[in-house]
Amino acid sequence: MNPERRRKRALMVFQIFIYGYLLLMFGIQLSMWATRNW
Repeated sequence: MNPERRRKRALMVFQIFIYGYLLLMFGIQLSMWATRNW
């Protein structure tokens, strides 16, 4: 496995991690807003 492919795969994993974190933050904000609204 050449380092270029490994780096690309690591970048993909990093992007997935960032997207998951953003989704989690968005979900927490949404739930907090929903509980405050009701």
